[in-house]
Amino acid sequence: MKKMVIVDDETLVIEGIKAILKKIGADVEVVGFAKDGMQAQRVIRNMKPDIVITDIRIPYLDGLSLIEECKEFCPDTTFIIISGYEEFEYARKAIRLDVLDYITKPVTVDKLKAVLDMAEKKDSEDDTDGDIQEEERQKPDSGHKAIDQIIEYIEKNYNKDVGLTELSELVGMNPAYLSALFKETLGRTYIKYLTGIRMEKACELLAEGNKVSAVASMVGINDVHYFSEIFKKYNGKTPREYRDSVTD
Repeated sequence: MKKMVIVDDETLVIEGIKAILKKIGADVEVVGFAKDGMQAQRVIRNMKPDIVITDIRIPYLDGLSLIEECKEFCPDTTFIIISGYEEFEYARKAIRLDVLDYITKPVTVDKLKAVLDMAEKKDSEDDTDGDIQEEERQKPDSGHKAIDQIIEYIEKNYNKDVGLTELSELVGMNPAYLSALFKETLGRTYIKYLTGIRMEKACELLAEGNKVSAVASMVGINDVHYFSEIFKKYNGKTPREYRDSVTD
């Protein structure tokens, strides 16, 4: 039985998908769910699901950024995007991020069954997408100007919900292409770059004696436990340990 995680900020959508899975007798067990991108990242990291169904617009970390991040530690997980009509074009282009497919709302029995059948077929076939990758990795004639624009924007807005979807609108590129260009130019994913900026700012704020909860919020991470986890990963110390070591 395959393990699935559902990510959507609407309880009705989560419960609806679970009900459909039960109705069609899918060989799938929902092992976790999340209502925002940060929570989803933790759930996916812990559960290592076979399939993730995620809305494209969720709080704290949009669906495309979530997928980009999770691909780092769950490379074999199959991702399926849920989108509203207004995000249809982004969802279609997200397939280039190695997303299996997209489902437009409302999620129905037929739509979900079709995409699960596709996931099953994908597992039973050899990967023949090596050529959806070469096309995406081609270097553009220009594009660094766009990356510079994004870096400047991140420096000013690192404390806000800044996702690939919004950034792609800023520079006029599709999210999947921007993701590939960013990693090619800077040698790291957009999420890792944003997190690095946030951790640098957090060190500065902790050195000033600010409370850990306040610093987390000031760098755009509202979940203190998640902030502490990421901070320790980057600095080898908890935020409190770091603050005490530089303020004694």
